[in-house]
Parts: sequence; structure tokens; C-alpha cells
Amino acid sequence: MRTPVRSRWEELRSQMWFLPGVLVVGGAALAEGLVRVDSAFGDTTGAAGSWLFSGSADAARTLLSAIAGSLLTALSISFSLTMVALQQASSQFSPRILRGFTSSRTTQLVVGAFSGTFIYALMVLRTVRSGEDGPAFVPGLAVTVAVVLAVACIGLLVLFIHRVSQSLQVSVVVSRLRDDLLEELEALHPGRSGDPAGGPGEVPGQVAALREELYDGPHALVRAERGGFVRDLETRVLLSAGEEHDAGRTLTVHVRAGVGSFVARGSVVAAVAPPPAEGTLDEVRRSVVLADERTPHRDPLFVVQQLVDVGLRALSPSTNDPTTAEHVLLHLGDALGTVAGRDLPSPVRLARDGRLRLLVERPDWPEHVDAAFSQLRRAGAEHVSVTLRLLEVLGALGERVPAGRAGPLLTQVRQVLELVPEQQQWTSEDRRQVHERAARLAADLARLEASGER
Repeated sequence: MRTPVRSRWEELRSQMWFLPGVLVVGGAALAEGLVRVDSAFGDTTGAAGSWLFSGSADAARTLLSAIAGSLLTALSISFSLTMVALQQASSQFSPRILRGFTSSRTTQLVVGAFSGTFIYALMVLRTVRSGEDGPAFVPGLAVTVAVVLAVACIGLLVLFIHRVSQSLQVSVVVSRLRDDLLEELEALHPGRSGDPAGGPGEVPGQVAALREELYDGPHALVRAERGGFVRDLETRVLLSAGEEHDAGRTLTVHVRAGVGSFVARGSVVAAVAPPPAEGTLDEVRRSVVLADERTPHRDPLFVVQQLVDVGLRALSPSTNDPTTAEHVLLHLGDALGTVAGRDLPSPVRLARDGRLRLLVERPDWPEHVDAAFSQLRRAGAEHVSVTLRLLEVLGALGERVPAGRAGPLLTQVRQVLELVPEQQQWTSEDRRQVHERAARLAADLARLEASGER
């Protein structure tokens, strides 16, 4: 599936109305189908009469009206609970995590089941005839299924209330975000082999050489026709485009807008050298998929930012909940530790025929570390417990990273050491304890980094 189509499909599935809309259409189709079955077979009593509805037309109308009315009430309760959950999540955690609530399959299923069953009951109700205006008709099978669907909706309502009450617990929110982060990290870094382009020292040189070669010679700039966040890059289309160029000519494409970055209207999103045909420039422009909001898809740093936002909100004076910030640090360390020793995907990709070289912007290990810990380090400087927890997480990561990746962790520890003398609200014992732990950790990380340079 092409990347823009896949991105739009994922965006559609995340909308709160999508699954309910499908279930409403399904409910109407089911009602029409079962009524046709009842009409074709006529009297459905007999062998199956012990479990099919066998009441009068008035009884069927009363039953279907009661089901439709009660489900409409339950639907309004569901919407009210959802709005309360969204308001609480926005004010207590972060407005950037609301997408997780609206895209919840449980919420969509409950709203869709209530709406679909309501439409189903109305569709069946209109077919019931008592014999005053024509032959009497009571769709026994369709009415029985309406009862079954109503009972199922009661169970879904209980499940929905349980999920909403859980979703407002900070531990559940943080754990869900950590799972989302792990999923995105695993998708981008599936194993130790990753997508390497040579050894650790060869990739930066290759990237620098490609950039210098591209921008020193004739090149064409690709500008965005609209503004938005980069949701995805259609790298397969770009790589296959190399097969369509003139024989003997190799293109170098540098996509300057990474996934998750904001692109302003008219700004440069890519550069191509040597300047190709206009159709190729349009192909490059279309390969950068833009959206109005940033999403976690292929953008783990956005999930990191969501976790950091929860921690920052917990450290705000109005909330003053450093324990939550500590838990956020633990989960961030847990997620980053899973990819600490893996090869990060190379920013350089080559077409199979070798006639197109693609250079994309990807977050490196220092960017992951900085996004996860810098803001929380500054915001939690007044809390000794948060600072000690940060050192604990950095120390645990230091035991898992290879020697070449100790530098960003060492930078964080050294910045903690710089903050210690400035914390006048700490006691002398607090400053001594933090300084000793940070100095010991800095020495360990410095030795690890030195061993990687040799």
C-alpha cells in the first residue's frame, strides 16, 4: 500500500466517528437482511419457536421502542463520560494525549454498538404490522436479534465505564504511552542489524560527503505547497524514481524535513542534484506526506514528548506531584534501553539500480536522550528525589549502551553537576548526596566513552 494511502487510512481509523459509522451501516444492513429472512420464511415458530420472539405486533413495537429509547439514553451517557475523560486528561496530563482517548477502540466500539443497535431497532420497528393496514407481520428473528444486541450493549456499557475510570489513572496513561513508544521504536529499530550503512565511523563521513556534493553543485529545491507536520516519507517511491531518469545520470535527493517536523508553506522540504525534470520534483514533493497534527506514527520522539509533558505537568506548582515525574523517567529509561544497543537506521538509502541516492533526516541517539531527559532535568531541579531518579535512570542506561553512545548520557550527568551548587533550597546533605552520585556516574560514563574512542 502506498504511504499516503496508508497514512490516510490510519488517520481515518483513528477518527472517533469511523468505527461507529461502520457499525451504524452494518446495523441497518443487518436489519434489512433479517427482515427479508423473516418475510421469506413467514411464520418462524415451530422447531425454533422456543427461542424466537413469538409475541404480537404491539408487543414487538413496545419491545423495540424500549430498546431504541434506552440505547439512546445510554449513548448520551457514553458521550458525557467521554467528554469528561477528555477534559480531565487535557487538564491533568497533556492535551497532546487526547488522540489516544479518541482513537481508543473500546470507546469507538461502545459508541458504534449503541448507535448501530439503535438504528437496527428503528429499522425493524418500521416493518412491524398489526394487520390493520394489510397482512400482519412480526419479524420474530429480527426482534430476537434486537434483544440479543441490547443485552450485549449492556455488557459493553459496563466495560466502557470500567475503561474510562482506568484511563484517568496516571499510571495507566504513562504505561500506555510507554507501550506506544516501545511499539514505534521496535518498528524503526527491529534488531541489532538495523539498516546500517557501514561502521560507526563511516556513516557520518558518507552523510557529510553526500551533502557537500549535493549543495556545492547545481541542484533544485523542492518547496512545500502547504503547511503542516511531516507524517511520513514515501521512500519507496523516491527510490523507484531512480529507474525513470535518463541513462547514466545519478540523482542525489536530500529530504530536509524529517518525520514530525513542521513545514511552513513555501519552505524547502528537499533538494535534488543535478536538477531533474519538473515531474521528478513533483514526485519528491508528494513523497513528503503532511498532516495538520503530529502523530506517533513513525515518530517516536512525539511519544517521548507526550511522556515528558505528563512529567512536566506533574512538576508544575499547581500539581506538585514529583512521584509521577519519577515514574515517567523510569518508563522513558525502560523504552530507550530497548534500543540503546541497536544500530540506528542509516540516513542514506540507495536505489537498487544505484541511480538514486536518498538522504533523509532521522533522529540520532543524542536527540533521543535530549528529548527524553533535558526538560525534566531542568523542571525537576528543585526536587531532590527527581534528580536522584534521573541519575538512577541514566546509570541504568549507561550499563546498556555501547561505548560509542555514552557521550549524551555523560552530558546529562555533567549538567546535573552544574545545577547542584545553584539549588539553595536543598540541604547540605542533599547537595552532597546528589554531587557524589553524579560525580561517580560521570566518572564511569567518561571511562566508557574513552574506551569507545580508542
